[in-house]
Amino acid sequence: MFFLAMRQMVSRKKQTVLIFLGISFSAMIYVVIAGIQLGMRQYLAEQLLNNTAHIRISGREAFIVPEEIEPRVAGAGELMHWIVPPSGRRDIAKLENPQGWFDRLRHDPVVVDFAPRFSVDAILARGQSKWAVGFVGIEPERQVRVTSLEDYMREGSLLDLRGGGKKMIVGSGVLKQLGARLGEFVSVTLGDGDTYPFKIVGVLHLGSKELDERLVLGYLTDVQQINKTPGRISEISVALVDINQSKRLAAQWALYGSDKVESWEEANAAFMQIIIIQDVVRLVITISILLVAAFGIYNVLSIMINQKQKEIAILRSIGYAPARIMELFLWQGLTMGISGAIFGMLLGLGVNLLVGHIDLGFDIGKGRSLLISYAPSIYSTALLMSVMAAVVASFFPARHASKMTPLDIIRANL
Repeated sequence: MFFLAMRQMVSRKKQTVLIFLGISFSAMIYVVIAGIQLGMRQYLAEQLLNNTAHIRISGREAFIVPEEIEPRVAGAGELMHWIVPPSGRRDIAKLENPQGWFDRLRHDPVVVDFAPRFSVDAILARGQSKWAVGFVGIEPERQVRVTSLEDYMREGSLLDLRGGGKKMIVGSGVLKQLGARLGEFVSVTLGDGDTYPFKIVGVLHLGSKELDERLVLGYLTDVQQINKTPGRISEISVALVDINQSKRLAAQWALYGSDKVESWEEANAAFMQIIIIQDVVRLVITISILLVAAFGIYNVLSIMINQKQKEIAILRSIGYAPARIMELFLWQGLTMGISGAIFGMLLGLGVNLLVGHIDLGFDIGKGRSLLISYAPSIYSTALLMSVMAAVVASFFPARHASKMTPLDIIRANL
């Protein structure tokens, strides 16, 4: 039946080509849209994970509220009336027992590694130029294993911070704002009047204007010393063996104490909402395209069956069962679905390669072009959905053809 199906398709070249192109373009559009969307998702996820890792453990902020103070005032009861209600934070958020977390994470088999960080607000100065930044103290050996910041180093390496000694790595935007160069010294002040000279040993470029103009990295103990808070840790970034377990583990670890434990999904809830919206949009577009292709297959096969009534009558007369007639047209739909999907995937791959090499004129992450995803799941989904659409669209005309009898066909043509 396969060879007979091929001969019928070849005998109607124009109709076959129309079906083939419809399936091909639907598969191509899906591959292009999915490649661009998933590529941008990957870029955004990398930008977020550079700062939050898979799980972030940080000090919980304690806010002052009247309801907390009133019970502590003897005899106040309902007679207390606040002229100015108390408000504000009790202290800078910090981890209460960082060493306890280090011991726990060091022996947890689901943890690849962890990196402590300490962040302060600082002002950098070079001559008359001053710029407010976020100064983050890190342990570079651990930071390299936990995040991908090393991949975004434009000059130098994170490991250049090893050993301390008043060295820093600055964002490319910070370097521009100060008019400084690699190897120069800049003054650092935390607002208490004291200034400390730090040498620029590296330049980081994340491709995000906000981060590149604000982020400065230094050795952990150096930042703790200039802040006069030795041993203090703001947060711990944790890398897991399986990132998909981050939400479950964060909820579990939050029970260990009063510190704040967030998975990267929870810390970036707005980003996760964007992902959901993108998935819905991609699904709607894909279904719409496949419906158009399916209707095209249905219409063309219906016309073909009407044109092949005499041949169907002959096949039925020489002993072909209804199931064989149905198989004849299903083979045509399946063949065009598979071949059209493969050709469409190749077209989509070509378009993605072309788009991925277009210079946009501005920096995006490590380059100046769109990050395109070439995940195998994109192409397997395109193939599966195209074949399913072709088979479903072929089923109804094929079923109608299988029910035809020679007598019905003769009567219809009298």
